[in-house]
This record gives sequence, structure tokens and C-alpha cells, in this order.
Amino acid sequence: MNTRPENLHETERLTVSRRNFLKGSAGLVVAFSIVDPTTLLAAAGEAEGKSAGSPSSSKLYAWLAIDPDNTATLFTGKVETGTGVETALAQIAAEELEFPVDRLDVVMGTTSRTVDQGPTYGSMTVRYAGPQIRHAAAAARKALLDMAAGHFKLPAQQLIARDGKVAVIGAPDQSVTFGELVDGKRLDIDIEATGKGFGLKVAPDAPVKDPSTYSVVGQSLRRKDIPGKVTGQFTYIQDVKVDGMLHGRVVRPYGVGARLESVDETGLKDIPGFVQVVRRENFLGVVAETEWAAIKAAEKLGSTLDPQGPQAAQAKWGDWSDLPEQKEIWETLRKTAGGNTSISSKGSVDMALPFAARTIKATYETPFQMHGSIGPSCAIADVRADSATIWGGTQMPHEIRGNMAQMLGIDEDRIDLVWHEASGAYGRNGLEHVIPDAALMSQAVGRPVRVQWMRWDEHGWEPKGPPIVQDLTGALDADGNVVAWRHHMWVPTTGDTRLVAVELAGLPEIGSEGQGDAAITYAYTFDNADVACHGMGRVGLLTAWLRSPAQFETTYAMEAFIDELAAEAKQDPLSFRLKYLGDQRAVEVLRAAAEAYGWEPRPSPAPQQDGKLAKGRGIAWVNRDDARVATIADVTVDRESGEIRVKRVVVAHDCGLVVNPDGLRNQIEGNVIQSLSRTLHEEVMFDRSRVTSLDWQGYPILRFEEIPDQIDIVFVNNRPEYPSFGGGEPSTCPTAAVISNAVFDAIGVRLRRTPFRPERVKAAMSRTG
Repeated sequence: MNTRPENLHETERLTVSRRNFLKGSAGLVVAFSIVDPTTLLAAAGEAEGKSAGSPSSSKLYAWLAIDPDNTATLFTGKVETGTGVETALAQIAAEELEFPVDRLDVVMGTTSRTVDQGPTYGSMTVRYAGPQIRHAAAAARKALLDMAAGHFKLPAQQLIARDGKVAVIGAPDQSVTFGELVDGKRLDIDIEATGKGFGLKVAPDAPVKDPSTYSVVGQSLRRKDIPGKVTGQFTYIQDVKVDGMLHGRVVRPYGVGARLESVDETGLKDIPGFVQVVRRENFLGVVAETEWAAIKAAEKLGSTLDPQGPQAAQAKWGDWSDLPEQKEIWETLRKTAGGNTSISSKGSVDMALPFAARTIKATYETPFQMHGSIGPSCAIADVRADSATIWGGTQMPHEIRGNMAQMLGIDEDRIDLVWHEASGAYGRNGLEHVIPDAALMSQAVGRPVRVQWMRWDEHGWEPKGPPIVQDLTGALDADGNVVAWRHHMWVPTTGDTRLVAVELAGLPEIGSEGQGDAAITYAYTFDNADVACHGMGRVGLLTAWLRSPAQFETTYAMEAFIDELAAEAKQDPLSFRLKYLGDQRAVEVLRAAAEAYGWEPRPSPAPQQDGKLAKGRGIAWVNRDDARVATIADVTVDRESGEIRVKRVVVAHDCGLVVNPDGLRNQIEGNVIQSLSRTLHEEVMFDRSRVTSLDWQGYPILRFEEIPDQIDIVFVNNRPEYPSFGGGEPSTCPTAAVISNAVFDAIGVRLRRTPFRPERVKAAMSRTG
């Protein structure tokens, strides 16, 4: 893959008439370097002090390269986290470029080779990066047509670009490939680019195609990354090796806020390959020639699955026990100071409540949860006196490069973050935090250091999804109409970007704490409504974004509670929702899901069922960042054991025009399965000092035999007139509410705290008799 440096000496230019080119060229300015840019990269780096700065977004070579063999490369600052965006973005580029997608490679994330398009999160890659790439590719197609006009000595209007070639209209034998036109030169073309990150606008006047003519976008093309992953040939960040690389392991404090009192290095030098202890205030790590030596050295200092206490190992930590009691976490949230945000305020709930025929109150509680990435976080850093190279799997490479510049005191343009996909990459898990671990160790020993977290490091120290408590009040009149709705949420931050290693090392703060946000989209048209979020900062453990941050939990409460009102009104839960929805796209996904499921109107719970197993159905919907999703599920509940099994799931999904239908189906299936795991099993356990669920026994996840027998997916509004919204997260959100509602339909019991483990189901059954 060819690196595209930002400025290379131009030794020759193509002989294209400037006057003819500028006619109708949407303001493009072209200059092509005849010298191979790969060869020139090293020389340019030496001449410029080894600058690793990102290419300018206003240069076409920052986005695309075309090689003599008529292959091409797309460069994007976005990264692949398992959602298939590498293939989707390639489809968008190939569509506009009129180029075979199977001959288009994609370079992602590496900061010296890509434009900063913002982090890869929040289901926003196709939505925001897609148009940027679309317009860059359209600008490239226009430039190639103008170059071909010079080649054929014909007006560009008499030419057509298709399948990587430009041909004369009506004379297909007269053609030239893109590779022949470019002839090994770099696309040194000026294009208009304003803004940055998600707000970056690229070549706004480029002549993009009419979506109704798309032939690549909308097709279920095979993902580019799957063959290598299936055959074991794919290189994850965990597989990367660097010449001269050492191995590091971290030794975290026994208690979250404990101070390091002393380190006894006795016996460490007896470990073959041991190099050095790295200590910086409360940051502690070990470096060795081999990975096993690093593991054994860290073990001596106290890095184990079951540490016996703060003073039990050779690294001595002070006593620290300031975490809240786990059983009191909900009350702790209510008492924590923060800020209040009104999400919806209509009429007067307080005035309506006294006149209601029936009033219902409920509290919903969701615990700390973790990403639970199967692949432990890993990074490599090579920190020199005035430069650094970092290999990592972060979802925000450009931002982390800036963080490392700040931490290391090195100019940002002299740091290169070389991105590789990580096994277990999504959300803000440990992948951002392992990078400063590796950087601090490399800086201390003066050699490249690879750090991979142990399982207990990952479970114990990755940022969690926060606990959330929610109070709801609803009121009905005598006819079963909703006359009042109140929904208050207490939400810790889901955006704490402060780095663990930086805090432990006592360095100046990098990142920020943030404040909790409900991330809820309230769409019901009740006459009297009060929806508010009480947001706060960090409460106990470090928390950041976990798939559909906060909205997974707030949708659970909202959509389970409206089911409670429907049941109280003795009305069908689907019809009850539709009566209060003015969002037409929400109505459409609910109806589409109902049709695919074969929904028959009736109130919940279901008629009395005899026997050990009871069956039920549940429904819920969400608007997540303008994507609408409705989910219906069938469950069985074992009355004796309390075990819930999900048999069938139906998802109606509206994220507008779908770039790759098969890829989106895969994403929806993954979201359903993971959110079932979060609903049925996942809860972080902790004591007053630390996280105690440090392995898969302490933090169980969904097993293969628990995956639903059937997941049916229906696309809604998958048409060219609709823009593409994100599909990475929305189908996560309804799941907990759907399962809660289905359990009530089966056995008449409400589950208002996740996860729905068997013992919790049995306890709820015993409370209701």
C-alpha cells in the first residue's frame, strides 16, 4: 500500500490544456508528479525532518490513488471495527469513480496517510464519511474525464467513464484505462474542502451520480476482510511484530484509586529476558525480551487474576475503598451532583395526575456493563527523542495521535499512528488506553514495546457502560388513554476520555470527564409529558461509550413502561403505541415488523398457559440517530428454573438507502445477539476497592446454544431518495424492552432490572405470587 506524502517535488506535469481542463472542472486544479511517491516518501521525510503529518483534505491524493496496473486505493481516516464499513466505503467510492470495486484497496486510519474524518463511532461512518468519499471520487472521475479529453482530443462530454476506463461514446473500442491516464503519477489535484471531522465538506460542486442509477451501492458484495479472517491470514494488531520489539505488561493498582507505596524488584532479574521495571508515580509496568518473561515479572508484582490484597505482592499499594457499595449504586446516582436537561416538556404532568383514573409508577435499573472484547487490547509504541511511531487498533487514530503528542511532549506531525484492525474493536474499550501504556514503557526503555493486556486488565480497567436508574410515572383516564407521562433518568458520563495511564502517571490531564446524556429520542404525543435527564460525571468506575451508549438503557425503560400502560389499559401493545406516534417512519417500521412477524392484536399478558414452559411475545422500537428500528421477539420462560430462551426475533430496520444489504444484515444479527447477552447475562461486579468480575465466569456472556433459532430482517425505506443513516447501533436499543415485555406476556411478571438472570426471574415470580 502506497503512502501518499502531502508535498512532493514535481519534476514533470501532464500536458493537459489548462484552459480546456478548467472549463466545467468544478474548480479543480491538477498537477501530477511523475516520480513514484512511494520511493519519494523516505526522501521527503528526511528533507522535512521525518514529518508524519496527515495529508491535506484539499488534495485528491489524500483520498485516492490510481496505479499503472489499473488498480486503485481509497484512503480514509475511518477504521473497520467489524461492521463492514471498509467494504461499504469502497462501494461508495467505486460507484462514483466508475471503477471495479474488486480492484479497489482501502487504507484506513493510519494518520500519515489519511485525512482526519473524525472517530469511527456512533453509527456515523456511512452517514458522514460516505458523502465525503462520494464527492472526492466524483471529483476524481471528472478529472479523469478531462484528462481523457486531452488524450482523445475530444470534448469531455463525448466521453464516458465506466469500469475503470474512459471510452468514446458510441465507439467503445476507443478507450483508455484510468491507470494509463494517470501513468504512475500522484493525483496532485486541488479540490475544495472546508471544515473538519464529521463536518468536513469535500468537493461540494463535484458532479455526483443520480442515486437511481447506482449499480454498486445497494448490492450485497462480499466483505473485503472476511477471507483473511476465515483463513487465519488476517493481521490483527495483536499479530503485528516490529523489529527490535520488547514486550510489556501493566501492573494496575489493587484498588481503583490506590497509591503505589513501594516496589520490591527481588527475583525479577532471575527471570530470563527481564529488562526493566517502569514506574511513574502510580503507573507500573514491566518490560522484557519475551512475552512470557513480561507476564512472569508482572505476576511477581501482583498482576494476577485473583490478587490477595494491596500488600500481598512485591508491589505494595495503599488501602483504598472509596467505590460505592454495589447494592447502593442506584441511590448513589440519585445523590450525585450534575446537570439537568429537559428532553420534552409539554402541558403539565403535575396538574394532570390528580384527575387520572389510574396512575402507575415504576423504576428501571441497569448496571455497569463492559465491552467484554474477546481479544485483549494491544498496542506497540516506538518512542524516540523527537518522534514516535505507534501501532494500534483504536477507533480514533487521529485524536489519539494528538493525545500522545500532548503526553509525550512531541510535535503531532512527528507522530505516526499506524492503524491495524483489532480483535474485539468497538466502543471505547481498552484500545485507546493500552496505547499510552506502550508509549510510556517505550519512552522509558528507548526501544519499541508491545503491550497486551491480560484478561483481568481488560475486564478490570476498560471503560464501562454506566449504571442508570430511571423513574417513570404514567396516568390513564377511564377510557385507557394516556393523560400524563413522566420519565426521569440519572445518567453518569458515557464520554469520559481521560486516559488511565495518564492519570496513574500523574501527568497533566488529557481528555475530559464529560456529563451523562440520556441519548433518548422521545416521540410519543402525550398531552402532558415531562422527560428529563439528570446527567453527571464519573461515578465510581471509568465509564465511556458502549454500543448505543445510554440509549440501550433508556429505550429499555421507555418501551417497557409504555407496555405497562398498554397492559393496564387492556389494549394491544402495538396499537397502543401507534395511537400516540406522529413519526411516520416509526409507524412504518412497527407495521413492517408486525407484518413480518404475523402479529395478531390482543392485550398482554397472553391467555393462561399450563405447563413448565410459558411463551410470550414482546415489541419495542427506537429512533437512534435518525435510523428507526422495531423489534419483536418470541420467548419461552421456564417457570421452574427462571431461564429465558429467545426463539425468534424480527427486526424492521430503516436506515435509509442501504449500501450493502448483506453487510447490514450481519450487523443487525450481531446487534441482536450482543444485546441479548447484555439483557440476559451481563453485569459488572465490584466491591469497595475494585472490579471483581475479572474473567468469563464472573462476567458471563451469551453462549452459542442461546442464540435465537431465527432472526428475520426487513428493510424499510431502502430507496435512493432516502439518505443513508447509520446501521451500527440502532438494532441494539430495543432488545431489553422487547424481552422484558415478552416475559410479561408469558408469565405476567415485570422485569425492571437487567440482566434477567434466572434467579432474578424467579425472585420476580415469587413477589407476584
